[in-house]
Amino acid sequence: MNRLVLLLVLAAPAVGGDWEKRQAEFYAKANAERKQLGLDANALRAKYPTPQVTFSGTGSGGGSAGASCVALCPGKTGTFVVKGKLPQNSLVLVQSNDVEVVEEKQTSTGWEATVKAKADAPPELLWVSAISAVSGIAVSVPGLEIGCEHTFNFEVAGDTMVLKVTFPCGKEETTANGEWRRAGKVLGSYTYQVRRSGHSLSLHRQVPQEEAMAQGQGTMAVMQSKEWKALDTRFNAVMAKVQACTKGPQAQMAACMQALQPEMDSINKERQALMDASDKKNSLKFGCGALDVQANAGKLNGTANQCAGHKQDDRLPVTGTYTSP
Repeated sequence: MNRLVLLLVLAAPAVGGDWEKRQAEFYAKANAERKQLGLDANALRAKYPTPQVTFSGTGSGGGSAGASCVALCPGKTGTFVVKGKLPQNSLVLVQSNDVEVVEEKQTSTGWEATVKAKADAPPELLWVSAISAVSGIAVSVPGLEIGCEHTFNFEVAGDTMVLKVTFPCGKEETTANGEWRRAGKVLGSYTYQVRRSGHSLSLHRQVPQEEAMAQGQGTMAVMQSKEWKALDTRFNAVMAKVQACTKGPQAQMAACMQALQPEMDSINKERQALMDASDKKNSLKFGCGALDVQANAGKLNGTANQCAGHKQDDRLPVTGTYTSP
C-alpha cells in the first residue's frame, strides 16, 4: 500500500494553475456546505471521513492491473484507479498541469481515470489527491509519473552535452552517461547521478575512486608544502597578537584587533590561491561536474559548476532543450 499524506483543509488555497483552480473551487464549495450544515468537527469527520484510498495502475501507460506505479510517456495516455472508500461527490485530481484528465468517474470502489501527458512534459513524480466532500479532508498518494526516455541537450560556455535518461518508475534518482562536444567534436563522456524533483533536474558527476584519491593527495600535498607552512607561521603570529589584544585595555581592544585584520585577510587569500592552483591542476579537462536546471516547455535553464577552465565554485549559465520520443 502506498504511503498516505493526510491533510485537514480548513481554508481554500490560492488559485493557481488549472488543477489548483479546480481544487480551490471545490474547497470554496465545501466551505459553504459546512456552514450550511452547521456540523461540529466530530460529526463532520464521521459523515465525511478521511478518504481511505490506494493507487493502482491499469491498462495502457503503466503495465498490469494492480501496479503501484504508472509512467506516462509525454504525449501519451494511460489509465489508473484510486481504490478505496470515498464519500459521494468527493474530488480526485492529479496535482500537475502537465497531465490532462481525459475521462474520469467515481465508482462504488473508488475513482477511475484516463489521463494524457503533455508532449513537452519533463520527467517528474506526481501526486494524486483525494478530497472528501464537505469536510475537505484530503489524502495524497504517489504512483503516477511522467516517465519514459528523455533526451537532454545542455549548452554551457560553448560546449554541449547530450544525456539520455530513463528513470525507473517511482524513483527520484538514476544514473546516465552524458557526452560532451565542442564544435561538433566529441570531447568525452561522464557518468552522472541524476535526480528529479518537480521540474528541477540535478546532475552530479560520479568521481572514479582513483580520481578522488588523487584529489585528496593533492590537497594533502598543498597543506604540507613549505608555502602553506609559512602561512601557518604567519597565522600563529597573528593569533598571538590577538591574544595580546584581549589582555590589553578594554577600550583599545577593538582597534587592536582591527589593525591585525589586513594580515589575516592576506593569509586567507594566499591560502585560497594555493588551493585554487591545486584544484586547477586536478580539474576536469572538459565539461562540468555538476548541473542544476529547470525544465519547462521543452527548454532548459540553470547553472553549472566544477567546469573545465574555471574555479570549482564558479557558476556558469546553462541553457538547452529536451525531447522525448
